[in-house]
Amino acid sequence: MHAPKNMKKIIQTQYERFQKINERLNRWKGQVVHKTELMRLCECSERTIKQDIADMRTLYDAPIDYDFKVKGYFYRSPFDLEMRVHLTKNELAALEAAVGTLTQFSHLEPFRELQSAVSKLDQAVKYRFRHPNGESRGIQFENVPLLPGGELIGPLLEAIRGRQWVRFSYRKFENELADDYDLFPYLLKEHRNRWYLLGWARNRKGIRTFGLERINPLSLQRTDIVDEAPAFDAGRYFEKAMGVAIYEDRAPEEVILSFTPFQANYFKTQPFFPYRPEQVLVDDAAEFRVRLHLIINKELVYELARMGADVCVLAPEQLVREMRDFHRKAVERYAVLNDE
Repeated sequence: MHAPKNMKKIIQTQYERFQKINERLNRWKGQVVHKTELMRLCECSERTIKQDIADMRTLYDAPIDYDFKVKGYFYRSPFDLEMRVHLTKNELAALEAAVGTLTQFSHLEPFRELQSAVSKLDQAVKYRFRHPNGESRGIQFENVPLLPGGELIGPLLEAIRGRQWVRFSYRKFENELADDYDLFPYLLKEHRNRWYLLGWARNRKGIRTFGLERINPLSLQRTDIVDEAPAFDAGRYFEKAMGVAIYEDRAPEEVILSFTPFQANYFKTQPFFPYRPEQVLVDDAAEFRVRLHLIINKELVYELARMGADVCVLAPEQLVREMRDFHRKAVERYAVLNDE
């Protein structure tokens, strides 16, 4: 369905009025311009002028005041609408997507300072797309759940930037009791709508990953430990593995995958792990075969299992066995549940 023919004209007309109001207020250099003069200039009603002035204040932070005695408008400080950024339709669409993404995380402490700016951007984009009431906007984002642990992002980020050791109690999902950790925090990482903390664990002598929702928030505290932790390069640490579960005792392996032509379309357009053209072994009507060089971890197994019969592991043998075992257990579980 096409937009109404007059929609573009309506948007252009209001912005043209903005320009005329701005030009006249600047020409009079701080003096009051009577509202009837603006109505005559813009060929519109008093109600329309009031709405345009309100929109200019909201969308462009225009410093427009009203003089009740003279019954007109003026700039209380220097301002020029032409100095504002003007975006194309494609740029506005991209901005809408970016604002929507930021809005998903606005409840988290480190992003709260951006709420005002994001709100203004969101309002401006809604205005330009003509959906001020939030009705169907032609774009919808996956909802990010409010997971426990989000309140820890702020203090942990401060500790990371201040290079301070922290201490906390952490209970894995599979354990009944919690363990205490002294940790030099390196990085906060968001993955699949969950937040993780990576750092050097003093009592484990190695890098560990912790899901924030499993940290006891009442136990988190900074310590006076002054030990030096090894340097950490996030780019190099994650470049050979998927997700956040990196096994330092495992070396990257050659993983050969065979995709059905249908599933290959999804992998080519959004690969779950990067590859180069020379790593493609077969690409025809029967299959798409590719060689990846990465560490085998649970995240890889889960990603492959998610695609079911549309992908087959050809190598290494260890991963072949692991995938067979994964699917066998799933079949057995279905059999048990269906027999009950």
